[in-house]
Amino acid sequence: MHRRWLSVPLLSSCVSAFYPYQSGDGGNDNSKRFIPLDLEPQTKDDSGVVTLDIKKVARRNNIFPVVTSTAANMPNAMAINQDGNDYTYFSTMKFGSKGQEMYMLIDSGSANTWVMSSDCDSYACQTHNTFGSEDSSTLKTTTQTWSMTYGTGEVDGVVAKDTVQLANYTVSMNFGLASTASDDFNNYPMDGILGIGRATSDALDSPTIMQVLSDQGRLAENILGIHLQRSSDGAKDGQITFGGVDSSKFAGKLSYAKTINSDSWQISADDAGVDGKAVGFQGKTAIIDTGTSYILMPPNDADALHQLIPGSSHNGERYVVPCSASANVYFTISGIKYSVSPKDYVGKQSGTGCQSNIIGHQPFGPNDWILGDVFLKNVYTVLDFDHASVGFGTKAGTTAANGSSATSSSASSSGTGAPSSSGSNSTVSSKPSATSGPASGGSAGPTTFATSTTRAGGSTANGSASGAAATSSASTGDSNGGSDSDPFSQAGDTGSSSGSSSSSSAVRSRSSSLIPIMALAFVVGFVL
Repeated sequence: MHRRWLSVPLLSSCVSAFYPYQSGDGGNDNSKRFIPLDLEPQTKDDSGVVTLDIKKVARRNNIFPVVTSTAANMPNAMAINQDGNDYTYFSTMKFGSKGQEMYMLIDSGSANTWVMSSDCDSYACQTHNTFGSEDSSTLKTTTQTWSMTYGTGEVDGVVAKDTVQLANYTVSMNFGLASTASDDFNNYPMDGILGIGRATSDALDSPTIMQVLSDQGRLAENILGIHLQRSSDGAKDGQITFGGVDSSKFAGKLSYAKTINSDSWQISADDAGVDGKAVGFQGKTAIIDTGTSYILMPPNDADALHQLIPGSSHNGERYVVPCSASANVYFTISGIKYSVSPKDYVGKQSGTGCQSNIIGHQPFGPNDWILGDVFLKNVYTVLDFDHASVGFGTKAGTTAANGSSATSSSASSSGTGAPSSSGSNSTVSSKPSATSGPASGGSAGPTTFATSTTRAGGSTANGSASGAAATSSASTGDSNGGSDSDPFSQAGDTGSSSGSSSSSSAVRSRSSSLIPIMALAFVVGFVL
């Protein structure tokens, strides 16, 4: 048995990804990273400017109300649904020969993909859809076990393999079957997690979904385009695009920032401010995490930012702002100011004010921020695996930090890659070339956000394993030691991947100095 350190998630539970964040927790223990701020995310005290048709979907055991988005407008994309409170964002994927539908949390803070197993007898599994041999005649399981701890909760099970359908892709790939899941999962709709992080899926010793698609040549570009919708706008257009971007979701050019390590979507952050007045931050980094509902900043940073918001007050890790706040909060990345709407940073009512969704909580280093869904709802996000960079575009109809209004191009990309560079709208700035070292301007923070344990279990249900896990094209580190063989032979398989494993050295060589955090990034405080 051996232990692996994963650079996985960033927040997850609680309404923000798998990062359960609990109100009133004043400690800086990284294990609290996935604690939901509020454990009643299914209710929203809002006089409601917009009424959404939230409805239960008849899906075996899943009992959660869901706001379903309209169908994706491109074949290489899939709709992103949510819980109606902007806490968790998930897509429907189909598993196995019978196409069992599962709600999969979109998690850029994790590289692992797993679903709840029909063999799971935890209460959390009883309230969700599960997947097992009764759902598929092609399911293969192994005796290789895995375990992941997400802050206040954990999940474990065995490695399995079957066909997976997402967007217009059908692939055969390895994923985790969770046989136990903590009660933290009782609060959110997802039946599993789709890991779109950069690191190799070390917990499962298997290629990630992006590695599988890229290795098969299924993607025009090794990128993802992500658009998260805001429930208060009545929007139902959430979408994730594989291998390209949707130019109808943003205005102007995309601006890119290099990642500062090889195993996460962590970039340098220039500054932050309010109404044009900068705080004056230096040496900060930001982890881009779709699995985290809030914006998390070390207490000193959160305090400095809130001091610029008129009428704000301090209450432990939480801040209170006027419910009618109109101040323009912004974050500067690669010289571009990106606004965060009051619709997103002003939370539910608390006394005479409203809670701020910018939290003073330090899950990692003193210079590390987590920009979760509160930020990401305001931008169109591109995750570029080949160029190790993150791109942002200003959403159409939003107001930029300089007060100007953004308008979008009416045409969508064909789904075969980034938008054309011609024209004034929907153009893409030059992408940085992939490099192996950290980017200048900011020190790299901890590169491991979760702890995981993988135990080799001998032969698979269909014979001994052969082959090796493929590495992510975005990974630039070399392997420090032998890798476990893939429990399934990948040769000649539809979603298969070949090649030697070369997990990032940042994960292996520095694991002894990393704190096991396991951030899942579920939804706002949704930590696993």
